[in-house]
Amino acid sequence: MLEFFLILSLILNIILGWYIVQLLRRFLGVSEGLDEFFEVLEEYSDHLEIVNKMESYHGDVTLQNLVRHSKNIIQHSQEIRALYDIDYVPQEEEDENIE
Repeated sequence: MLEFFLILSLILNIILGWYIVQLLRRFLGVSEGLDEFFEVLEEYSDHLEIVNKMESYHGDVTLQNLVRHSKNIIQHSQEIRALYDIDYVPQEEEDENIE
C-alpha cells in the first residue's frame, strides 16, 4: 500500500513539474511580448513629440493633447510592466543605481 502512494506521489510530482515549466514558458513569452509593446509605445510618444516640435505644428493644441495622452499611456503601461515583467526596473531605480 505504501508503494502505491509513493508511485502516485512520484507521478503527481512529475506532472506538476511539467505543468510549472509550461506556465513559466508562457509567462516568459508574455513578458517578451510586453517588452516589444512598451518599446513601440515609447517610440510612438517620441515621434509625436518630434512632430509637435516642428515649426509647422508647434503649439498645435491637438498635438499637445496627443503628446500628453501618450505620456499618460506610457506611465500607465509602465505600472503594468512592473507587475508582469521579470527584468523590469523602473527608471527612478535605474537612475539611483547609476549614481
